[in-house]
Amino acid sequence: MQPTRRQFTKKALLAAAGCTALAQQLFAQASSTGYTVRKGDTLGHIAQRHGVSTAELRRANRLSGDLIGVGQKLNIPGQGAATTAIASARNPYLVQSGDTLGGIARAHGISVGELKRANNLSSDVIRIGQTLHTPAIVNTTDLLTHVRAATAKIAVRRDNWQRIVVHHSAIKYGNAKKYDAAHRRRGMQNGLAYHFLIGNGIDSGDGEIEIGSRWTKQLLGGHLKSYQLNLSAIGICLVGNFEQTQPSKKQLAAFTQLMEWLQGDVLKKKIQFAGHRELKGEQTICPGKKFPLAAMHARYD
Repeated sequence: MQPTRRQFTKKALLAAAGCTALAQQLFAQASSTGYTVRKGDTLGHIAQRHGVSTAELRRANRLSGDLIGVGQKLNIPGQGAATTAIASARNPYLVQSGDTLGGIARAHGISVGELKRANNLSSDVIRIGQTLHTPAIVNTTDLLTHVRAATAKIAVRRDNWQRIVVHHSAIKYGNAKKYDAAHRRRGMQNGLAYHFLIGNGIDSGDGEIEIGSRWTKQLLGGHLKSYQLNLSAIGICLVGNFEQTQPSKKQLAAFTQLMEWLQGDVLKKKIQFAGHRELKGEQTICPGKKFPLAAMHARYD
């Protein structure tokens, strides 16, 4: 009997356990500095002080919880390092309807060539239900430093947020400032409709995460037609028209870092994930056919 996606994800997590240990070791070795725990320190305060998440700090030190002791030495992951390591261990991925080899590769931060070599594929043809193995990736480029710093200054309404929705801008130009002005001209008094915007390198940096006032002020979104959905849905928009082109590797890296940080460190719960077009009544093609939505569902559902 074919396993459900949820069952498969659980099996994949167990199968990946050995790979995770190797990834943690590579991450810690790639770029880190030392810190000795002092009286009054907490893991959260140390992470905030060094501009990393508590999850990253736990991974770098192989900690299963937040308990630390005075005098304990911690590795602090280096900020902004550009080192990427590909481990020899492999994680299983079950091909879903709508998947392409390129989309799966982008969603996991690897090239199509690397994915094909890991599975001994001679072509790009894949089928629904096929199991692929994705090389474990450790990417030490931290794209969230300023996002964490800004979020540390606000009181996040954790109970309010029940869903994260991904969008594309449908045009290749623009940044938070330009979209904010455009949305205000359309009558949105709170400006930029999204909580976060991820640039493509034209009007903002490639993979740069811009924070909207709807996040810093913890306001409802303006990115959906439904008022009720906007009340509880965090909106993340990637700049670009993904009906025509694919999101960049850095955009997807920023998106996955942001998703995992929001669920793990900020909201501390797994919440629903959806592409804009998947929501009832929205009547849209957003985030575009070339956004790897099926692969992201397999990662976050």
